[in-house]
Amino acid sequence: MLNTIKNFFESTFKTTQSDGEFLLRETDFGTIHLDASAIRRIVERTKISGVHEIKNVVVDPPSREVPLNIRLNLTIQQDLSAVKLGEELRDKIKDELREIFDITHATFDIKVVHIANEIPEKRKRRVR
Repeated sequence: MLNTIKNFFESTFKTTQSDGEFLLRETDFGTIHLDASAIRRIVERTKISGVHEIKNVVVDPPSREVPLNIRLNLTIQQDLSAVKLGEELRDKIKDELREIFDITHATFDIKVVHIANEIPEKRKRRVR
């Protein structure tokens, strides 16, 4: 009974737009909205050689005047070009956004915040 009441209120008073949500497409059949957290997850899971960690991803939703803007901080490997790694990461993220969400225009603010001396080894679990 409690779940029924909870479901009723959630479906009746559901908000139509959250802070990070924006209009992705509008067609004759309806509209498609996308939450910025979905883009943030795509950025955080993107892997390229030389980038150890992607942190503090902030997605600024687009408007009519400003395209989608993605800001992120990187930890990169020592003795590699930050410019080349940034360009490679940007291009890979753009490809993912184009393939998954059909987003073709995005700007990036990439900041290298740390250069790692060594790759920290992940602790391995022992199976007994």
